[in-house]
Amino acid sequence: MERIKKRKFPKVKDLADALGLVPLLDVNMESEITTQSVYRVGYELNGFFSEGEDLLINVNVLGRKEISYLGQMDIEKRSEILNRYMSHPFPALVVTMENETVDEIVSIAKIYGKPVLKSNNKTIEFIRNAKFYLQKVLAEEILIDEYILLDVYGVGLLLTGYEDARLGATVELLERGHKFITDTRLKIRNIADRFILGSNTADKENGDSHFYLFGKDGNDIDVTTHFGIKSTRKEKKINLLIELEKWDEKKFYDRLGLDELHEEFLGFKIPKVTLPVRKGRNLAIIIETAAINYRLKKTGVNSAEYFWKESKKLIEENRENKKRGLVVNDKTSMPVRYVKSRFSLNVLNGEEYLDTRYITTTGVYRPSLALTGYFDMYGEEGYKGLQLFTDTEFKYLESISVENREKNLERYLKEDFPAIIISGVKDIPSYFLDKIIEKNIILLETKLDRPSHVVATFSAYLENYFAPSASVHGVFVELYGFGVLLTGKSGIGKSETALELIHRGHRLIADDSVRFEKGVIGDITGRASKLPYFMEIRGLGIIDVKALYGVGAVRISKRLDIIIELQELKSEDYLTAMDYQESTEMLLGNEIPKIKLYISSGRNAAAMVEIAVMNLMAKRMGYNSEEVYLKELKNKNYRENN
Repeated sequence: MERIKKRKFPKVKDLADALGLVPLLDVNMESEITTQSVYRVGYELNGFFSEGEDLLINVNVLGRKEISYLGQMDIEKRSEILNRYMSHPFPALVVTMENETVDEIVSIAKIYGKPVLKSNNKTIEFIRNAKFYLQKVLAEEILIDEYILLDVYGVGLLLTGYEDARLGATVELLERGHKFITDTRLKIRNIADRFILGSNTADKENGDSHFYLFGKDGNDIDVTTHFGIKSTRKEKKINLLIELEKWDEKKFYDRLGLDELHEEFLGFKIPKVTLPVRKGRNLAIIIETAAINYRLKKTGVNSAEYFWKESKKLIEENRENKKRGLVVNDKTSMPVRYVKSRFSLNVLNGEEYLDTRYITTTGVYRPSLALTGYFDMYGEEGYKGLQLFTDTEFKYLESISVENREKNLERYLKEDFPAIIISGVKDIPSYFLDKIIEKNIILLETKLDRPSHVVATFSAYLENYFAPSASVHGVFVELYGFGVLLTGKSGIGKSETALELIHRGHRLIADDSVRFEKGVIGDITGRASKLPYFMEIRGLGIIDVKALYGVGAVRISKRLDIIIELQELKSEDYLTAMDYQESTEMLLGNEIPKIKLYISSGRNAAAMVEIAVMNLMAKRMGYNSEEVYLKELKNKNYRENN
């Protein structure tokens, strides 16, 4: 990269021409203006000149208020102050009115060779316009090569590094509707210490001027002709730097995005992202995502930091659950609080035990036989679930003798069940409530008043929670209504493929670790093992898909329909290896259709996945393209031979 520092100074006549100022004293118009500020004269008009301040080296302005103030002075005092004032080295004086006082100012300025200019704007308007002009023309600047400046979703994005990838990604970004500023002799300017501006150094004043992307070996692209004038712009504020480099298997690439890297230009630290480049990686999609993620961070949302904080909370929660005896991974037990929270139950007793007592079975039972005194089989595991009491249970207890009721209740409440749920009971009998409190039993109340509804609703939730499950490394997405699990070795491009599928309108369910559960009807459903909606993109780090692309780009869970394994296609196997191999894979006892897709540079993995899923859709509708092809081929051969 070549950097050339430049500094040019406008002349007084340039300021006059740019702002339409009228010379009242046309002297020293070639004097250079070396500062970006405009000073509205103040204390000096009263004879006070501050030592050590550089206010009187800027362009000075006298507004109506200042000129009126001078006009009320004694002539001798005014002359003394103006002579002292004019001796300072400011390059020019601008006034916003004309009268006798201004004439006197001009006559004294002539002695000191100070140009005096008249602005037809109000003082405040002139100062604003002059500052804008001076900040622009006096900005510190450098010229750099080997960078491409683009406008991607409104983000000024500098691309540098690996040349082939840089040019290829730029062309694809232009095809996707983004804007091109320049790729050679990029001029960067510091605008008033507020931001840095990148611009094309070529003369674009002529409407026929074209923008060019300069390729290797003279293979240049006329951007204006190929993509239209709407794909170009003269300048853009620089927000983000992306450096492309060849993929190095031995190098560690940022997978969280917590490290904030920068590169300095003209005193400004620009956020920097390093993206490794390898075959099959869609750089344009990742660069677009980097731009959107930058915009999200500017709103105060840092997905990587949020993911890390929430992950630490989950780790701590799992640690605490293990201390309490809850087996986290295999889901062999559930704290009663989960049910309380899930169904907004009212706690009548035992609030302090909600986290230390566990549900271990899916059943919800009504203790009809137990209340009659029959306990022969009650010790079996199946009866250790949640207990349900309704008006029927209390009516039965009140129909038997007090002695039997006390005996049966005493025996029943010794059983080791997690909690009792009350449904549709207006007044709980005191004899029952007293025993519950005495024995420290969790008593919950539900708003559901039909016993069959309570049993069905709670059982379905528990069946789902305790369903057989397995965690699989991969990315789970929804395409055309099908649940598709993308698998393959680490680094093959699963997440990048899923990211492009999201750009194409499909939805993410889980990235990296997918939790699959087998439901009561046999379907296998997948969801995120940990935090949903987050993806890991090497070099970019953790991104929040829901925040970047909206709720339409995600869903919480989905039935698994097909597994697609991505494999690298070796160049020597290009003509012989099968690109589309069908088989099945067993998961939680179910046989899931599986396809192997071979990917390489020049092959769009996302498009291949879409085609594979559409082919599955066709087969389920009774159309098998392979069988149709073979049948037509056989008929063709038969016709040719007969």
